[in-house]
Amino acid sequence: MPHTFHITLKADGRDEVPIAGEFTDAEQAALQLFLRQYERLTSSKPLREGFPCKANVNWEEASPLVVETDLPDDDTLSILLHRLRPFILQKEAASFPAVSSVIGKSVGHPHIRQLLRDQNRLYDGRQFQSRIRIASNKDLVNSERVLVDWLNSHEYHGDPEKRDAIEDLFGRMPGHLMRFILVSMLVDKVEAIRNLAALVAVMLGKSNKLTFAAHESSTG
Repeated sequence: MPHTFHITLKADGRDEVPIAGEFTDAEQAALQLFLRQYERLTSSKPLREGFPCKANVNWEEASPLVVETDLPDDDTLSILLHRLRPFILQKEAASFPAVSSVIGKSVGHPHIRQLLRDQNRLYDGRQFQSRIRIASNKDLVNSERVLVDWLNSHEYHGDPEKRDAIEDLFGRMPGHLMRFILVSMLVDKVEAIRNLAALVAVMLGKSNKLTFAAHESSTG
């Protein structure tokens, strides 16, 4: 049976706009699972207590590049990756891409679609790349492909081919810069998941209203 939703959209400087639609049983279940996963994520130690993600890069002519970082320890990172797993793995029913797609198909309002585009750009690294592009030879390091290859070779799976490629990248990057880049991309994913969870909560009637700044145009 269809599950209807009614939300009120209030974009900055505009009148409130009512939006209604419906989800199938499977879509409703995915949204509910997404929120349960999000609750587990936010209750984890890394998100409860916070974790560092800082880097300081110094370079002077005729001197080597010096990179100083403040990053989570291995145990903290492992907890975060475990709680992020159902959002990241493509085959999971309530992954970030799957739930974003469900909402995108159900809501045609341009401001909601813009909100989804913004969160997808944050989630997959394109927003990071709009600020700075970090490359080694021909490899774009701060990319979703590199992050996924690292996860599949070092964290979630043990793909030997991808492991060799990632180890080569680590070997080319100074100090802990590579690890800082990967952790920074995970931080962006957490933020995108948080924002999408806020929208899902409104659609499931667990929150009364979602307020965000409207964008007139998009890129990507």
